[in-house]
Amino acid sequence: MVLTTEKADGIFSSAFSKREMRMKKYLILSDTVADSKKLTVGDIVELSEAEGNTLVGYKKAELYVEKETKKTSDRSVGLETSKTPKLKKRKSK
Repeated sequence: MVLTTEKADGIFSSAFSKREMRMKKYLILSDTVADSKKLTVGDIVELSEAEGNTLVGYKKAELYVEKETKKTSDRSVGLETSKTPKLKKRKSK
């Protein structure tokens, strides 16, 4: 049995590990600097997971969850006949 430390967490600092960079979107709650950029309140930025977690810890950002938009559908498409009674118009004088 061979022991390796490639996937071991805690043995090495996470700063020195060879993990892939995972990017997530964050909503900025207060003015700050991240990724060498000045960020203002309301900005939605894509940051590395480590830097984003740091900002969440300082309560300067929160994970951004996109809202699902409702799909509008044209319900009249494919309507062959209407079930409503015919419209009665006023008689002219």
